[in-house]
Amino acid sequence: MALGIQLSDALGSRQALAILGDQATISAAGTNQATATAITTAVAIVSTVALGTGVILPKSTAVSLNGGDRIHIANHGANALAVYPPVGGKLSNNTVNVPAMIAPNKCADFYNIDGTNWTALLSA
Repeated sequence: MALGIQLSDALGSRQALAILGDQATISAAGTNQATATAITTAVAIVSTVALGTGVILPKSTAVSLNGGDRIHIANHGANALAVYPPVGGKLSNNTVNVPAMIAPNKCADFYNIDGTNWTALLSA
């Protein structure tokens, strides 16, 4: 059993792994929510982050997510990574569609609240 699956079983996000898959290495893209790279796995390692680029979290209408499902995103790029909520969604108590920023060589866990809105735990 992959370590990501074991951790997800322990942390209660097995559903996200079943729907999204385990892990992928991706590159950030776009300069806004509409053009950001879509997250398609429960663990995303973003290896290339050009200035001003980002990724977007999935919406439950695109995949079957439950409240409490978790997505882990690591920024292995050289610039800050914008992580957008799904269109019309919020991250924590921010304004609708405003991204969270992950500094280079940092990571964050995003917890699904209701399919559109997420809360974030960002590393220091």
